[in-house]
Amino acid sequence: MKGKTHLIVGLAAGVTIALYREVESISLVILGTSIGSLMPDIDHPKSKINQKLLQHKNKSYKILFYTLVGIALLYIYSLNNNSLFLLGGTITILIGVSKHRGFTHSLLGIFLFIKLGKDLTLEFGYKELYLGFYIGYLFHLIADFFTKGGIELLYPFSENFSFPLPIKTGGTIENIVAFILLIYSFYSILKYFNFIIF
Repeated sequence: MKGKTHLIVGLAAGVTIALYREVESISLVILGTSIGSLMPDIDHPKSKINQKLLQHKNKSYKILFYTLVGIALLYIYSLNNNSLFLLGGTITILIGVSKHRGFTHSLLGIFLFIKLGKDLTLEFGYKELYLGFYIGYLFHLIADFFTKGGIELLYPFSENFSFPLPIKTGGTIENIVAFILLIYSFYSILKYFNFIIF
C-alpha cells in the first residue's frame, strides 16, 4: 500500500485506541501509531522515512547508509554494553541488507522492532507511545498482507504471503478504504471533543 494509506490506517487505529480506552495521552498514542505505521517501509529507499534520511534514494545508498549506522551502533555497544545499542545496531544492519517487504515485514522484524520500541519508550515513561507504535506497526503488516506483494512473514526462510484476493496498491479499493478511514478518524476526534453530538 502507499505510504499515505498506511498513515491513514495508523491514524484510524490510533484514534480508535486512544478515544475508546482510558489513556493518559491521546496525542502520544496517535503519534505512536503514525510512526509505527510508517516504520516497516524503512526498508524501501523511497519510503516516507527515507525521504528525510537518505541523501540518495536508491538501493545501494540504502544498504551503505544503514550498514554503516548499524556498525556504529554496535561499536557504541562494545564501549558501554548497553543492550539498546546492540538491538538498534542489529535492526539497522538488517534494514540495510534486506529487500523491501522482507525483514521489516516478518515475525523476526515485528519481534525486534517491538522489543526496541518497548525498551526505548518505557525507559522514558511513554507507554502510550509504545502502545501506538505497536498497533501502527501491526496494522501496516495487515494492510500489506492484502496487497499482491504480500509480506515475507517467515523471513529469511520463505517467499511472501498474501491474501488470496489481493487489492492493487494505489488502486480504487485502496483509495476508497483510505477515504473511509480518514472520515472515520476525523469524525471520531470531533465527536470525542463534543464538536459533534450525533
